[in-house]
Amino acid sequence: MQVRVIDPRLEVRSPAPVRSGRPEQVRRDPGVKSFAEVLSEVKKSQQVTFSKHAEERLKTWGEGIDAEKLAKLEEAVDTASAKGARSTLVLMKGVAFVVAPQTRTVITVIPEERMKENVFTSIDSAVLVDR
Repeated sequence: MQVRVIDPRLEVRSPAPVRSGRPEQVRRDPGVKSFAEVLSEVKKSQQVTFSKHAEERLKTWGEGIDAEKLAKLEEAVDTASAKGARSTLVLMKGVAFVVAPQTRTVITVIPEERMKENVFTSIDSAVLVDR
């Protein structure tokens, strides 16, 4: 690098050399997961939670939710979340759920006999499961 001194208080330097070509790729250890992989695993490991209102609906409904339906609900929430949904209707045989996929929270539960009204408001997506 060449240095010219014009004034003892100032230095003028030539710019750093510019590299040409592609940037070097970061080498990863084979056993280390990428950030995207870790984030995906964390999202999948988070279970769906039920709001107080949804829990009350399940209690008054009387049946509860079995492990198979819960697994299908979680899969539907994953699908809606991947699509960027904010408020999703998940329709299953015998029951419907209104879910906030971003927080993985069931907002309300609608049993089949209440679905006869056929109007669902404030949703931006729907996932049909086993219909």
